[in-house]
Amino acid sequence: MAQRGIPGSGESEAWRVDGAGPGGVPRRAALALPLLAILAPAARAQEVEGMPATVEVAGRRLVLNGTGVRRFLGFPVMRGWLYLERRSQDAASILGSPGVKLLRVRYIVSVPRSRLVSGWEDGFREGCGCEMPPEFRARLRDLPAGQMEDWLFLPDRAEIAYAGEAPVRVTAQQGTSMLASFIGPDAASAGLRQGLLGQS
Repeated sequence: MAQRGIPGSGESEAWRVDGAGPGGVPRRAALALPLLAILAPAARAQEVEGMPATVEVAGRRLVLNGTGVRRFLGFPVMRGWLYLERRSQDAASILGSPGVKLLRVRYIVSVPRSRLVSGWEDGFREGCGCEMPPEFRARLRDLPAGQMEDWLFLPDRAEIAYAGEAPVRVTAQQGTSMLASFIGPDAASAGLRQGLLGQS
């Protein structure tokens, strides 16, 4: 991830073709999962866009702010959907808001566990000078194409979970960093960023 902590990506402009942090977890950790997807074998799954316009989460009704696809060399590797309490196209306002947010991700390619582990290890080490939490490491596994993952951002913490599984918690600051890797000014994929912000 060479581009600000993306192992193996080099400085290729291909990362900028389509859609991509302040805070406490480092750019590398924040970017590890979505970016490592393209390093896996390109076992592509059919994209599914049928997400609801609203969801009820943590006692709040969230509305779909936008959806975008991340591509590599023209091939889709992941799709994301961002839900907010109130729609906004302003990344800074979204990141600074204490409101509940939900980022839903579907991996379109398979991702081997080894890639996830190495990416997250580098991310935690470089971003906060700390080791990956054991419970966070324990959740990592080979991800099949089509895997869903939810990133729930709450005022006091963030929770990350594969579909149907118990979440792993990180601090609110780390959560902001992770969300910024998708919608912040330094997001690695412009197309995904614009889609999540409802700008495309």
